[in-house]
Amino acid sequence: MTEGVVLVRRRVFEEVGRWESSIFLYHEGLDLAYRFWSAGYTGWYAAEIRMHHPVSSPARHPQFYRLASRNRISVAYRSLPRPLIPLYLAVWTAITLVRAVSGGGTRESLAGMREGWARRRDQVRRPMSWRTVGRLTRAGRPPVI
Repeated sequence: MTEGVVLVRRRVFEEVGRWESSIFLYHEGLDLAYRFWSAGYTGWYAAEIRMHHPVSSPARHPQFYRLASRNRISVAYRSLPRPLIPLYLAVWTAITLVRAVSGGGTRESLAGMREGWARRRDQVRRPMSWRTVGRLTRAGRPPVI
């Protein structure tokens, strides 16, 4: 979900709990989308609509690597069934390390992973059902990538 342009019915937004304040900057849209799907809703991606945003790297923000890694762990712990958490984190750890080779940010990414792991138990777990995992997978959005 591109958090810059999101249209949501207010009733549904309230029903699923609004934006999660502990996941600020990076992956808050994923967290919200997982809760929509868990509540039985789906998303519609309007690919034909173009949003203008100057081309820039998210790494221009010093906290990008740390917050992205930290929040990815928070979302996994909050949203995924327990057996999927290690798989999801292994996939994203590998992706993060491969990206770090060419783009940097290894130290910050690892710091974010440590921070996310340390604060995971502060998150309210509302794991999606296996039925939701199946719906996401059939929709081309398996919750492990």
